Amino acid sequence: MHTRERGAAHVNIFFFLVMLVLFLGALGFGYAMLGKNTELSEAIKTANVRVNDANRQLLIYKHYVEDVTAEVGEGGTYAGREGFDYSDYGQPDPLQNAAVPSRVRTSLTDFARACGVPEQRGLGAVFGLVTKAREELLAQIENAKNVNTGVQAQVAELNKSVGTITKDSQAREANLSRDLGDRTTDFQNTIDAKDRLLANQNAEYATLRTRLSDQAAEHAKAVTALRKEIETLQARAAAAADKVKLINPVQEKDGAVIESSQATGLAWINLGRRDLLPVGTSFEVIKPISGEVKATATVRRVEQTRAEVMISNLKDRYDPVMAGDEVRNDLYSVGMRHNVYLMGRFSHPLTKPVVAALLSDLGNTVVDKLGPGVDLIIVGGDLVNEEGSGFMPIADSDEYKLAQNLRIEMAPLSKVRQFLKLPEASSN
Repeated sequence: MHTRERGAAHVNIFFFLVMLVLFLGALGFGYAMLGKNTELSEAIKTANVRVNDANRQLLIYKHYVEDVTAEVGEGGTYAGREGFDYSDYGQPDPLQNAAVPSRVRTSLTDFARACGVPEQRGLGAVFGLVTKAREELLAQIENAKNVNTGVQAQVAELNKSVGTITKDSQAREANLSRDLGDRTTDFQNTIDAKDRLLANQNAEYATLRTRLSDQAAEHAKAVTALRKEIETLQARAAAAADKVKLINPVQEKDGAVIESSQATGLAWINLGRRDLLPVGTSFEVIKPISGEVKATATVRRVEQTRAEVMISNLKDRYDPVMAGDEVRNDLYSVGMRHNVYLMGRFSHPLTKPVVAALLSDLGNTVVDKLGPGVDLIIVGGDLVNEEGSGFMPIADSDEYKLAQNLRIEMAPLSKVRQFLKLPEASSN
């Protein structure tokens, strides 16, 4: 057939049958699924009803637990019944803020023990025992009231008797009080008289004690002053004794001739400014062994460690003064040293440090405080008064008066300036 025609009659019948079978199968499968879906919908509706019922029941239990917890207390976390296996149900969430049975049981046990009833389990048992104990206590209270009524009657009778006795006692007490008042007045009058006498005697005694205390204070003051004066004199005497020990005996030599010139009539001796040798001092020149006097030597110039002397009164011109001869002065001692105190005002350039250095260089000791050990005071200028407006005579100072009391030798700076070789300047 060369001519093509359209329509099912021209399709392969086998293919047509297969498509028909598939269509019918799909139609049957859809019908079956529709029925199953209808069953599932019914099951879901039933399950939803049950879930709603369970939720309502759970809500009731939740409110029940909350209300019980609010009444009972002992709120906490409840994780389930001890020893029960929840694995088949999944692990449920613990209840929060629920009355924990173990805590409730502990509280009931403590309450029962505190109430004195046997330990019971359950609120009803505990409350029943407490109620029974309360009824017994009320019965005891009622009995006590009856006993109290009888006691009150006895007390009223006793009060009546006490009133009678009190009235009699008050009358006797009044009589005794009047008698005691009279005796007390007499006794007080006697005490007042004795107190006045004692007060007068105490006043006289106080006057005598004050007078005695004043006399004792004056005596102690006088004794202290005398002791101080004695100690000062003793210290002064000790210092004088120490100074005397330093003085050479009159027969001892004081120095020696170190060189001489017969042509000039001059010589040098081994004494100088450090030995406190003043210009003008005269010595006897003696032979070393025999002690025979050969001539007189007068100091004309003093240096630190030696002095130049002029020879006079030579006994034998054939026996002149020579090195090795000795010199002696009965009133001069080489070992004499002074403890010097500088009193008053020392102005530039003759300040206290300068004068103290010169005195120390001569072998003296310069002290900072006036006391019995001081044997020489060099007096400077007058002191500035407290107002700073002028000068106060140094003779009016306490130090000057103390020095006079100690009888310490005092020399003005102008007098010893030549001896110290100080510059020619005023000390004021």
